[in-house]
Amino acid sequence: MKTFGRYLVYRLRNTALRTLIFTLLSVLLVQVVTADGIRGFYPEYHNVSLYMHAIVLGVLCTLIPILETAEFKNRRNLDTLYFFPIKREKMALVHYVSGLIQILFVYSVTFFTAWIYLEMQTNYFALGYMLPYYLLSLLLGLVMYSIFMFLFGQANTVSDGVLFCGLWVFVLYIVIWTVRAEILRDLLIDTEYWVSSSNFAGWGMIYTPINNLTVIFQDLIEINQRQLEYDYTHTTAMRYKRELAMFFVWGAIGIAAAIGYFVTFVKKGAEKAGEISNSWFGYKLLIPLYGYSLLLLYDSLDFMTVAICILMVIGYVVYRRGFKFKLSDIIVSGIGIGMILLGVLF
Repeated sequence: MKTFGRYLVYRLRNTALRTLIFTLLSVLLVQVVTADGIRGFYPEYHNVSLYMHAIVLGVLCTLIPILETAEFKNRRNLDTLYFFPIKREKMALVHYVSGLIQILFVYSVTFFTAWIYLEMQTNYFALGYMLPYYLLSLLLGLVMYSIFMFLFGQANTVSDGVLFCGLWVFVLYIVIWTVRAEILRDLLIDTEYWVSSSNFAGWGMIYTPINNLTVIFQDLIEINQRQLEYDYTHTTAMRYKRELAMFFVWGAIGIAAAIGYFVTFVKKGAEKAGEISNSWFGYKLLIPLYGYSLLLLYDSLDFMTVAICILMVIGYVVYRRGFKFKLSDIIVSGIGIGMILLGVLF
């Protein structure tokens, strides 16, 4: 336990300057937007700028996992890190906890600074909802953080890890939208259910839960908004409340991602650092998911479909770091080209 504590202190000391810089930038940005949101004489024009806290949390939960574990993608760094007298399980936990502490510090200082400012400047908001929003947003932040820790850990290089994190943000949304467009469109007759399936696709993005939570609490806090804006926000917030189960779905995904991070961290050997990223959560799944989904959406022979096939090939070039394709790569790309030809013929 002493080794764990010492290594955690070591990590926090090494990241202290970065944490301070993130804190200053976040506080400055949020305060400027918050001040602008309550500027003016008429309370119906004021907004609490809650979305800025969601943006700060989303950015932190994306960047910190990358910065916290990037050194494990370099063999030279790994030789030094694995020299420390600490088991891999504890090392994985230290980096996980270290990143969480950094996010908690930056987000908390930013959030409470803005909250105190609002309490001092205006009584136009129901600020009693700020604390529940803060606590629930931290839970969703933990989900996002765990997902990006896992995704970045699937890569063997920093560049691959950044690509994995970026591509997974949207891939589920695109897949769900494609299924909706190509299958549900032909099967569903109920218009209300059709609209509901359209809204459901939006939940496929990693940042959707924190966005939807923010809209719900914005509706609760901004009690003096203009009627037109209030009606829109209130209607949207009510819909998100009806879709409450999706928050629990993402919670389950976050738990699975956290477990996956620890399993991957412990099992991955130092010799894989810098090598081709062969994880199933990397290019193996991302290229066909993006490629086939987009080809189904653009089901006619035109510039877009040809461009998608070219991008799939480029994806495999990046994956294999050259043109040394494997049979599976050729088959996947060939099926994509076959889909275009079938679309032309039939």
